[in-house]
Amino acid sequence: MKLSTNSILILLGVIALMVMACFPITLFAMPLINSQEPEQTDPLATVQAIVTQTIVAMTQNAPTQTPIPPTATPLPPTLTPVPPTNTPLPTATAVSYCDWIAFVKDVSIPDGTNLNPGETFTKTWRLKNRGTCTWTPDYMLVFVSGEPMGGTTAVRLPGYVAPGQTVDVSVTLSAPDKRGHYVGNWMLRNQYGVLFGFGDRANQAFYVDIDVVDLPHGEVAGSFHYPSEFNPPLILYFENAVTGELIQFSIPESNPNYKVLLPNGTYYAYAWAPNYNLQGAYVYDNLTMKPFVVRGGQLTSGINLTDWSPYPHSRGQ
Repeated sequence: MKLSTNSILILLGVIALMVMACFPITLFAMPLINSQEPEQTDPLATVQAIVTQTIVAMTQNAPTQTPIPPTATPLPPTLTPVPPTNTPLPTATAVSYCDWIAFVKDVSIPDGTNLNPGETFTKTWRLKNRGTCTWTPDYMLVFVSGEPMGGTTAVRLPGYVAPGQTVDVSVTLSAPDKRGHYVGNWMLRNQYGVLFGFGDRANQAFYVDIDVVDLPHGEVAGSFHYPSEFNPPLILYFENAVTGELIQFSIPESNPNYKVLLPNGTYYAYAWAPNYNLQGAYVYDNLTMKPFVVRGGQLTSGINLTDWSPYPHSRGQ
């Protein structure tokens, strides 16, 4: 069955009404109002055009959605390198003590000095006041350990010694009677009885260090003091005070002095003038003979024969 033009138009009108139910009438009425003469067009194309225009109009009139910007995820903060702090490393606190010694040197009797048995000597140290307190004459040089080397164990300082100053301190000692190596330790003591020395903690002792060697002979020297301008020929005697052994020397005329070598020991000394029957001797004030000691390698001087008498002298102690 063939559709007439009017049937087609009726069908299109029904379709248009259906479209108008979904879209505003003005969207498709405007072209009909403006069209004065109907044109012979393809009905399918007309419907497609109406639908297309409707979609375009809807698209143009639709509210514009402003896109939401993406949320910016904050980047982690950049780790700026921290410059090193120029903080100086801690330094050790300087230690100081009120009483403190700096050892300077041995003035006499250096370490390892050879001495004879029983020899008397003077040991001297040079010390510096390294502390913060002044040393006074109330400060003492004292023996603390080792070999005492005699009866002296304490000596008073000679004067005031301010911080930074030096002082020589001395003590008179005697070498032991037996061969060997000996060390005696000494320190200073303040007025409160506190000992101190040298070293990082002011607690080290300074010392005397000797070697005792047993030399077999020593020298003896003296004068005759004969009661005339010139002495006659003499016989000089040395009597061992322990054994009684006699050692004698011939002294020529006009020799007022002598020096002889004797074995170690304790002796009495006297001389005899044969032609005058006079005896001279080394005596005490009470005119008894005075003993003396001869030590190996040591000179014993001052053994002077002063008292001349026709009578023999008795032995003193």
